[in-house]
Amino acid sequence: MRLLLTLAMVALVAMPALADRDMTGGTCDILAPAFLVPEAVNTIEFLITNNSPDTQWTMDVTFTFPECFEITGGYYTDSGSQLDALYTFTYNGNVVIFVDGDGGYGEIYGNGDTCNFFVEVIPHCDCGEYSIHWHQQGDDWGDPPFFVEGDVLINVCDMTATQESSWTSVKSLY
Repeated sequence: MRLLLTLAMVALVAMPALADRDMTGGTCDILAPAFLVPEAVNTIEFLITNNSPDTQWTMDVTFTFPECFEITGGYYTDSGSQLDALYTFTYNGNVVIFVDGDGGYGEIYGNGDTCNFFVEVIPHCDCGEYSIHWHQQGDDWGDPPFFVEGDVLINVCDMTATQESSWTSVKSLY
């Protein structure tokens, strides 16, 4: 009985320490390309960083594209130091999910570990800026939040501003 009471006391003391386990600080950046070419296969390189302040590991990463995007493939590379290369890739329509394939606690560890994800898409869209939603799911250890999410922007077509010219503006230079 005394052992049971001791274990209960230890669990009560440890609970506040587990309460701060979350995915806060995780990020997603698009590294390449600068813009997408419509009606062509483009490979988008995402950098996912797990900046969890504790022991949350990333179990899965989801990218949701606008409806006018067609996903044709995907893969990943380990840019961090501890990824066990166990992610599986699935996609349906405009959503792609990379999931920890071994069913463990996750593969992208906290405190700055990273992974590069590559998604091949064909944009059937007009030229313009589009939002891609990302979702990084933690390992459910401790209390919520077990995920972090946000949006990154990408252009379809080269949206670089150029100075307009006309015969009048050229003629005025002389």
